[in-house]
Amino acid sequence: MLPRSLLAFGLGMLCSWAALAASAAAELPVDRITVRNLPVATPYRLYLNDAAFPHIIDGKLMVIDGASLKLEGMVGTAYVAHTALSPDRSEIYVATTYYARLNRGERFDQIDVYDALTLKLKTEIAVPNKRALALAYKGLIRSSANGRFIFVQNATPASSVSIVDRSAGKFVTEVATPGCWAIYTPASVSDRFSSLCGDGTMLTVVLDDKGNVVGRKKSAVFFDPDEDALFVSGEKVGDRYYFASFKGHLQPVDIGGDVAIAAPRWSLVPAADAKGRWRPGGYQLMAVHEQSETLYVGMHRNGAEGSHKNPADEIWAYDLASGKRIARSPAAGTTTLAVTQGVAPRLLAFDGTKAMLNAFNATPHQGRMKFLASGGPFGETPTLMDTQ
Repeated sequence: MLPRSLLAFGLGMLCSWAALAASAAAELPVDRITVRNLPVATPYRLYLNDAAFPHIIDGKLMVIDGASLKLEGMVGTAYVAHTALSPDRSEIYVATTYYARLNRGERFDQIDVYDALTLKLKTEIAVPNKRALALAYKGLIRSSANGRFIFVQNATPASSVSIVDRSAGKFVTEVATPGCWAIYTPASVSDRFSSLCGDGTMLTVVLDDKGNVVGRKKSAVFFDPDEDALFVSGEKVGDRYYFASFKGHLQPVDIGGDVAIAAPRWSLVPAADAKGRWRPGGYQLMAVHEQSETLYVGMHRNGAEGSHKNPADEIWAYDLASGKRIARSPAAGTTTLAVTQGVAPRLLAFDGTKAMLNAFNATPHQGRMKFLASGGPFGETPTLMDTQ
């Protein structure tokens, strides 16, 4: 048995602890869970899609203030989701997959539509269980210019595109696109999409007002996929998309008509830098400021076969009108690029080696983009960024 003195001490301590706990509990306010709207969007808002490889069944889309580089909100995106914004930036589209038993069981593919101000779920639109279970890239889900249709890339592994009527909230049809990959939509018309094909051409599919196919045409061959393949991460100005090639060329393609028309390609690497074997690389390796028609490309040294996903050593800026490089800035580790639109644009570079966001003044000055700030870390394995 314990001595009486020790027993009394123990009982005294228990009473003291109980009294302290009761006092603390009485002073703590009752928790109330609330939800608030995001701040009013500025041109610097950034959407960062993270597949979250360590727990890939539970990805997320982070909403970040690109001016302060602070996290503002988050949307759960489930399994390797692909995301895009509506043309007016009022809605977030998340093409994703759910399983009845989390990581097994019956599969459900759908587009979750979120309000971009409140981040509340607005609706769910079922699509065929065929969407591409692949890393998030631009072009795996896109909207038509008027927001009427949403296009979703499928792979079974046969390639096809699901057509969804956003206004009716329903799947319309599936369009076979054999040998072609990713979705590109023009700005001037909303009744078509194009897809880059492995035979060096581009397929254009034309729809009627209900979303059914009324025409499809392939372009002439304009690149050699064996000699110098194109990255699928195209950037657009109006109806014209720009594609970088593995070996460092830029390929413009106009997709506004019934058939895509390629313009002459030009080299991204000035002759003075050829000895450095500079090549494009990364996941989302380009961004374009539409108003000034300035293109930004992540470039790495000593490029070779298989280096096309290497992080950038520098970011190079080009004037698309003249085809000339106008600036270059150090940006080691950059895997993903985005630029805000409008006046005073910011270039946002995600460092995939450190999970940090680096912000630059996107307007070149004296041959450089001025570094502004760094923030993070953000996420685990993001590969896609979009801006307001």
